[in-house]
Amino acid sequence: MASAGSLVWVGFIEALPVVGSVKEAVEWVLAVAAEDSALAKEKLDVINGRLRKAYSRSSSESSGSSSGYSSQSTSGHSTPVAKKSSGLTAMHVESVAEINLMAHIREVMGKHDKKKGQPSAKLRPARANQLQKVQEETERKIRLVNQNFEFSAPLGDDGKRSRRGEHVINNGVITFYQKAVDDFMNEPTNLGIDGPLDRDTANAIMNELVVHFDEDELYINANALIYGEYCRVLKTALGEFLTVLRQGGRRQEDKDNAQNNVTHIIQHMNTEEAYVDPFARGKWIGNNSRKLSQFERIKVEVVTMFTNWTQYFDIVRDKLNFPA
Repeated sequence: MASAGSLVWVGFIEALPVVGSVKEAVEWVLAVAAEDSALAKEKLDVINGRLRKAYSRSSSESSGSSSGYSSQSTSGHSTPVAKKSSGLTAMHVESVAEINLMAHIREVMGKHDKKKGQPSAKLRPARANQLQKVQEETERKIRLVNQNFEFSAPLGDDGKRSRRGEHVINNGVITFYQKAVDDFMNEPTNLGIDGPLDRDTANAIMNELVVHFDEDELYINANALIYGEYCRVLKTALGEFLTVLRQGGRRQEDKDNAQNNVTHIIQHMNTEEAYVDPFARGKWIGNNSRKLSQFERIKVEVVTMFTNWTQYFDIVRDKLNFPA
């Protein structure tokens, strides 16, 4: 069992702890991780020099650790080790009572978690400006279809990243029509109607047009809010349209008004690309002209799907035996 007097040396690479009984060995690991070759060589020379001295001693003179020197071989509590390099942050090394080791690691990792997604001081003004623009653009787009929209909380980058990545075009477009009908009927309808998007287009949206953001990259998932609100408004309008179809005795004017309302919302949806995540699109396309062409081709399929919504709902009306 560890005692309060038993010390170990601890350093961190990001939130990854490096623990050892020899200070220079821990420093060497951090220097290698930070790709600071000069410092790594310096620490390795110290280690090798002390090992040579240890081997030169007789066994009767040996004491301390098996390496020939104790865990407190270098005086002082902490020493700066390495600079930030290649995305790795090598922190200082400090001695910690072995009995308190796990508590110390948890404390450092907790502080690291709180810092995730926080930009450096130099980047903060630019990111704050970009965030403000995203918030204003999000509000502008949503208020085209919901003039009463208000943010429940400010937009921001919480530092959390999806394991599956971020989709350039929201996956929800693939099943939107079917879910709109199911919501209206309050049950799965299983109409047996092929989806408006062909299989290759759907697969590309789900599996190809996907990117992953690092924690230090700015990512604001504003599109989830935009697409979600457009879907809510559009489903409500489609529900009103389906209600008119189901009540076939109502006036033609009612049908025209309901149809025009849906068309109006879809026009905004397509014009504003409400189903496209601009952060994901920018990273996925980059400067690649082939990817740009692929994105534009797939977007045209989605635009066509929404624009031709009446064709799909004519089939829905027949399948549900609504009056013509």
